[in-house]
Amino acid sequence: EGKAVQLTKYRAFGKSRFIQMAVSLLSMLIYWGFSSGIFEILFNYNESSIDYNAQKAEQVRHDMLESSMYLSEYMNIQGYTTTIMFILMLAVLILFYQEKNGLFTFRYVRGESQKKVILSTIFQYSWINALWYYIIYIIYLSIGYCIMGNRMEYIPRNTFDGIFGEGFSAASPYLYYMVQGIPSILIGTFVYTLFGCVIALYCKKSYQALLWMLGYFWGTQILLEFFRCTFLKQQAGLAWFIGKFEPTFLYGFYGYVYHNPTIRTALQTMDSLILPVLLSCVLLIIFFRKEEKINA
Repeated sequence: EGKAVQLTKYRAFGKSRFIQMAVSLLSMLIYWGFSSGIFEILFNYNESSIDYNAQKAEQVRHDMLESSMYLSEYMNIQGYTTTIMFILMLAVLILFYQEKNGLFTFRYVRGESQKKVILSTIFQYSWINALWYYIIYIIYLSIGYCIMGNRMEYIPRNTFDGIFGEGFSAASPYLYYMVQGIPSILIGTFVYTLFGCVIALYCKKSYQALLWMLGYFWGTQILLEFFRCTFLKQQAGLAWFIGKFEPTFLYGFYGYVYHNPTIRTALQTMDSLILPVLLSCVLLIIFFRKEEKINA
């Protein structure tokens, strides 16, 4: 019992975990600084390039800064979530792989069920990773909210209106972004960590699991996008249906506006997670059957 608690603490609060989370938060802020143009305005603004006097030029700079300080712009982090965060998120696979090749064997010798050890470890790594990334996301959101308040560009974001009522994002921006992070950051991180751990069971080297996950994410994205653009040009409905299964849809669903949002509208944000969940189940079944034959 005591060792199980220590192991959970190690997985959740190890030194590498805090470094990973600090890097994640810092990279989010840096991404916003570059993508919004804030860094350019603050540190590389050339007053002499504008045909104004110094006072007027400073006013122009102030106006440009003001126009960039929107919470909606600050939270537009799809480019970060589909690249930097996805890689950082899967760094935990290295720790899982190390346990697979070391601690697992020790626990088997003690008489613990192989299936129980593997499944409990995978699920624990998955929910710990998911909770941490959601916490970092909330910290990032809170920083932006403290700086910018409720300033939002007038872009309808009605994905969750079917659950929370019309105009939800405009009425409660902070709460809206908390909810937006549940499918994309919390549940998405859980599923992709779980999928990555399952793939790591088959890998001979720790980095192979990360490469397979990146290959799945961007390979699926490219193939589905190619299929949509090549064969479904005249079939908008089917193209839209296929598009929801592209991995990047999970991180960019807020860009779509719906005529009549329902509960299904909110739930379909996670359609792209159906395939990795199914693949995880299939790969686990194959793995355990193979191990049963070896141990028979």
